[in-house]
Amino acid sequence: MEVYIDNQKTNFGRRSNDLEKILKAISKKLEKHEKVIQNIYINGSNIQDSIILDIDMDSQNIMEVETKSYTDLILDSLTISKEYIDTYFEVKEDFQQLIENNEKISGIEIEETDSFLNWFSDLLFFLVENYAFAFRSLQETMQTFREELITLDELKEKKDYVAYVSTLDYCITDILENFKTNIDYYYKSILEEVEQKQIVF
Repeated sequence: MEVYIDNQKTNFGRRSNDLEKILKAISKKLEKHEKVIQNIYINGSNIQDSIILDIDMDSQNIMEVETKSYTDLILDSLTISKEYIDTYFEVKEDFQQLIENNEKISGIEIEETDSFLNWFSDLLFFLVENYAFAFRSLQETMQTFREELITLDELKEKKDYVAYVSTLDYCITDILENFKTNIDYYYKSILEEVEQKQIVF
């Protein structure tokens, strides 16, 4: 198998035809360069992680791997977080309306909100672990947010959606509003940090 990473021919796939081993080796190498796999194409067809294609590994195959740097990933996440936060506020308003009208809140909608909040928690963690911002409150924000997620999980398990929505109002909303206000600052700080690293090297 011939393996190309970002259009550069590599030595991966020469000694092994085991697709899983090749992908693990590529991921390990990329990790050292602070990159992740974004897309994989085999013989021109895009494959997803969950799809195991019926590939004849004995024939000559061409694998093309597109990567993305951690920095690009985090910048993309910051950009999309604005949209996600706006959607969160719309959904929260819908929840409030349902409560006022004594209507039932769907467990599916709660799950979707929960998925976003967990994604946001991961984003906070990545920012705290990888970047040094001028003000240090992000660490405390992350701690508070994670504590609130535990409370929300307990309420979700009990199916107490009214208390769940109240908890969103009590603390989560403030954190998201503050974060949204500072997104441009985080974005700019990360770009400046990347520039500084390039100057040093």
